[in-house]
Amino acid sequence: MARPAVVRAVPPRARPLSLAQKVIYGFGDVLIAVRMSCFQFYLLPFYTDVVLPVGFTWLGGLAKTIGLVWDGINDPLAGHLSDRTRTRLGRRRPFLIGAAVPLGVAFAGVWWVPDALGTAGKFAYLVLAFLVMDSFFSLYATPYAALGAELSSDYHERTQLAGTRGVFHLLGLVLGVAIPGIVLAWYPAGTGYAAEGYRTMGVMLGAGMVGVALVTGLGVREPVSARPAPERFSWRSFSAGVAETLQNPAFRILTVTFAFILLAGGLYQTLIPYAFRHWIRRPDLVTNIPLVYIAATIVSLPLWTRLARGLGKDRALRACMVWAALALGVTPLVLGPDSDPSTTFAFVALAGLGNGGWVILPPSITADVVDWDELHTRQRREGAYFGVWTLVMKFASAIASGIVGVGLQVVGYVPNAEQSATTILGIKLLYGPVPAVFMLVALLTFRAFPLTRARHEELQAPLAARRGVT
Repeated sequence: MARPAVVRAVPPRARPLSLAQKVIYGFGDVLIAVRMSCFQFYLLPFYTDVVLPVGFTWLGGLAKTIGLVWDGINDPLAGHLSDRTRTRLGRRRPFLIGAAVPLGVAFAGVWWVPDALGTAGKFAYLVLAFLVMDSFFSLYATPYAALGAELSSDYHERTQLAGTRGVFHLLGLVLGVAIPGIVLAWYPAGTGYAAEGYRTMGVMLGAGMVGVALVTGLGVREPVSARPAPERFSWRSFSAGVAETLQNPAFRILTVTFAFILLAGGLYQTLIPYAFRHWIRRPDLVTNIPLVYIAATIVSLPLWTRLARGLGKDRALRACMVWAALALGVTPLVLGPDSDPSTTFAFVALAGLGNGGWVILPPSITADVVDWDELHTRQRREGAYFGVWTLVMKFASAIASGIVGVGLQVVGYVPNAEQSATTILGIKLLYGPVPAVFMLVALLTFRAFPLTRARHEELQAPLAARRGVT
């Protein structure tokens, strides 16, 4: 893609967003984060230890991974539809409001597997329930992410907006771990009531999702587009739009980088319950460890915001990858059955300080990439870009769960039993060193990313001039 001519004129700055609007928008990420952390920590154990019989644990990973077939369409499709929507509420808000109730009901249904079904029937139910829930999730999450890129065009304010969203994202991660942990403690494993605990948890979190989606959808003030409505939806325009996003070199590099980052994080997070129960032998810490990690992440958000302003978002993201690779790589050397809890918490907190960058930098950088696309295509296609972005997020998460499900089967994992030395070794490798390798691959991929702070500033002047006459 050819570089446009450099224009040095400074574009006029738009009115800054109010704190209230930042907070209302950021609050919507609670829903996304609850779904993310709940699925990462509890969905696969629910499949392997509660729903599916011994010898069929691999079906748990397959049930979650099979959603990728539909995921290949629904995230970009939701973004494409929102790009072409024109209503008095805007392009994105109708999707946030309309998806609220169906999404909450579908989320609860994922955990409501009928006991009377056999193994094949339960597997089919898991697949169908996940696909239905994921469809409504896409109709919320993709327009929500696209809306964030429209609320501000300022390089630094986008980072601040992402930081506000990040605070609520971390709150959602805490709730997605803590609430299920508390509810499931009321229905201990081995008592015959574990399935009832998951159902109760699903209903509680599903109801909360409805509330979050409605508050954000009704409360945020979406910028009104003065542009004419694009052509009507067609599968041809949809496929062409997705292909065009991947022709953007900056977006290609960012997407592949983010996929490896999420794959590393997905492996690590999915393995936490298995690692602390069977390798480190501290199942009582399973809930506390994510909370310590998230608390450290919250503390680190101002640090990464400052680094993004001082170094630029691209350099700050590289520093984040190095931090994560080091922490993951040395995990088996620091943690183990003989680890003191204070040492364990200190190490987890140190690793968590590097996590703030993941929360605020990727969505802010993606918003800048959309500006690059507008300069070359004269279109604002936040939905198309964040559709692919959300697809990559779920793709990597599902692949990670699939790897864990198959990996546990290969190393001989037996649910609710003492594990062999081979199984413990497999868990250790999947928990730290393997994710570290993925993180290093992400770092190498991102070396070629071209959209620096200076380059983004060059884009804003011609964009501002064009918007002034269109």
